[in-house]
Amino acid sequence: MSLLLKNCLINDSESPNHHKTCDLFIDNGLIKSFSEKKAEHEVDVKNKQVTVGWFDLNANFNDPGREFKEDIRSGSMVAIHGGFTDVQVISDTEPPIESKSDVEYIRNRSTNEIDLYVSAALSEALGGENLTEILDLHAAGASSISDGDFSIWNSELLLKALQYSSQVGIPVFQNPRDIHLSKNSHIHEGKFSTNLGLRGEPGLSEVLIIKRDLDILKYAGGRLHFSKISTAESVSIIARAKEEGLKVTADVGIHNLMFTDESIGDFDSNFKSIPPYRSEDDRKALIEGVKSGAIDAICSNHRPHDQESKQLEFDLADAGSISLQTFYSSLLSLSTEIPFEILIKRVTSGPRSVLGLPQISIKEGMPAKLNILDPEASWILDNSSNRSKSRNSPFWGKELQGKVLGVVNGTHHHFFE
Repeated sequence: MSLLLKNCLINDSESPNHHKTCDLFIDNGLIKSFSEKKAEHEVDVKNKQVTVGWFDLNANFNDPGREFKEDIRSGSMVAIHGGFTDVQVISDTEPPIESKSDVEYIRNRSTNEIDLYVSAALSEALGGENLTEILDLHAAGASSISDGDFSIWNSELLLKALQYSSQVGIPVFQNPRDIHLSKNSHIHEGKFSTNLGLRGEPGLSEVLIIKRDLDILKYAGGRLHFSKISTAESVSIIARAKEEGLKVTADVGIHNLMFTDESIGDFDSNFKSIPPYRSEDDRKALIEGVKSGAIDAICSNHRPHDQESKQLEFDLADAGSISLQTFYSSLLSLSTEIPFEILIKRVTSGPRSVLGLPQISIKEGMPAKLNILDPEASWILDNSSNRSKSRNSPFWGKELQGKVLGVVNGTHHHFFE
């Protein structure tokens, strides 16, 4: 199958046609040329931006076990409408993704429209006591190992996981939270947690684990990735570790770059998150970390929840929000603080580098992984536009700027109104 995208404004700093308007001819899933040719399908994108398809390192599709919140099919469609061609799902399902058959279940249910990767469980039942069969999980197709939103609290288990995973070249993903300091917390510890009467999680909870894990990494070797960091001190510690030559990477959730503990305001549970939104100083440090490269990637931290789990008192509500479909609008809002080209790198080349995957660019001979963006279009996230099974978004009912017009992934493509 061949496809011609006419009048593309290429936004890819690695492409020879960066910032140029040209036609893009795709045949059998590969970029063949930048000139007009006869194709089976032709789409005039009318000078809209075309970038490499985005890669999300951290989303929960709740499949198996909680498909009423999201499933692989609905999650994939949400991601496609958000501009993603690749998503790594985490192991927090019921039961957790902890065996070869579990990994194969995800991979067999994924569609050809989006490429799904699996971060399989590091410990049995995500309990932190017994190691899973890491080599078997990798052989089944796991791209990383982690305990998802649970911290790897067991130092010995982390050491062994780093040693085993280094044999097959996949990273260990860590959600850095001290299980005691973060227990029963609902918000960042500070003056707003005091004012609201909510138990707060101190930034120390994250920093302690990062310091401990870097010492273990020095001893054991391997590759360690800190997922969804949230504090200013974490950024500086990770930057220093990189300067020392440690194989460490990090990502940040998109909403932690946008919101602070003040955003909770009137106890809106859609602003309850793991990790919590922290102070403005922390948020600014995260912004600088994205700009400097101390933070390698921006993830969605997509966590769908049904209304029964969210329409509760703040301390009883589940943490998390949906974020894939609104991701482009969020990036655009951040582009006032971070150059858009850097943001694009943190959702394309950055995630691929974290997982040790080949880089993709808009060049002849490369796989066609593309999305088409309209920065001028506005839309409202509501029941008619939402593609998720859940609606727990801080942007629900609000007008958003920036819309994904289409996604191309190999021989498959979707174009939206």
